[in-house]
Amino acid sequence: MTRRLAILAQFDPNGGLPAHVRLHLEGLRPVVERLVLVSNSPLDPASLATAETICDRVLVRANSGWDFAAWRDVLATETTDRFDWVILTNSSVVGPLFPPGPIFETMESRVPDLWGMVMSRNKGLHLQSYFLSASARVVASSAWQEFWDTVRDYDDKTQVIRSYEIGFSQAMMAAGFDLVPMIAPLRFPENLRWVNIERLKGRLKVPFSVNHINRTVEFHEDLVRRGMPYLKASLVHGKDTYRFVGLDRIRAIPGVEFPFESLKE
Repeated sequence: MTRRLAILAQFDPNGGLPAHVRLHLEGLRPVVERLVLVSNSPLDPASLATAETICDRVLVRANSGWDFAAWRDVLATETTDRFDWVILTNSSVVGPLFPPGPIFETMESRVPDLWGMVMSRNKGLHLQSYFLSASARVVASSAWQEFWDTVRDYDDKTQVIRSYEIGFSQAMMAAGFDLVPMIAPLRFPENLRWVNIERLKGRLKVPFSVNHINRTVEFHEDLVRRGMPYLKASLVHGKDTYRFVGLDRIRAIPGVEFPFESLKE
C-alpha cells in the first residue's frame, strides 16, 4: 500500500473551517495515511472539532509566512521518512472534483520525483504550489532540507511567490529532480489563446501563450475536461468570479463527483 502524508494549509478570515476546506480534507482522507491541517487563522471550537474528526493532526499557528511557512512548520515536526509521498496543498482550491485515488496512482506510476497539477512559465518555470507531491527520494534529499531550512515568514505575497513557489521548483530542478505536471504545457500554436488581462483599469483580451499566465484560473474548464481535479476557490467566491464558466458547466463534465451544494454550508 502506498503511504502518503498530506498537509493542507488554510487561512480563513472568519476563524473557521470553510466548507470547501472540509470537503477537500474529506476527499483526501481515503487516499492518505496521515492527514494534517495547518491553519494560519484561529479555529472556533466547532470548526476545530470538525477538523479533528477528519485529520490526524490539527496545528493552529500565527498568520505569518503564508502557506510555505505553514508547511515548513509541519514538516519540521513530522516523521516524513516513513512515507512514499508527501503532499502539500492549500485552501485556495475547491475539490477534488474527481476521485483522487486513480489520479494519484496514475501520476505515481510515472515515477516522477515531484509532481503537481499545472506547470507554469509565469515569472519562471514552476509547478503551481496549490498542489505538490514529493517522492521519498526528494524528501530524503539535502536539497529538500536546505530549501525548507531557508523558508522565512515573509509578509509580502509577491516575495513568497518568487522566493518559494517559483524558488522551490527551481531548487528541485537544480538538484536534478524531474518535475512532472498532470496537465502538460501546450505547444505552439495550441498554446496561443485569447487571454483576459487587466490594464488601464479595464479588462482586455489579447492573444497570449497560456503557459505564461495563470492557466488554472483563465482556462479552468479546459483543465477540468483534461482531468484536473481542482478549481481555484477565487473562481467560485472571490476575485475571479467574472472568469468562471459556472457550476452547471463544471457539473456537466463527465466524471465530476463533487457536492457543490455543500459549498453553501
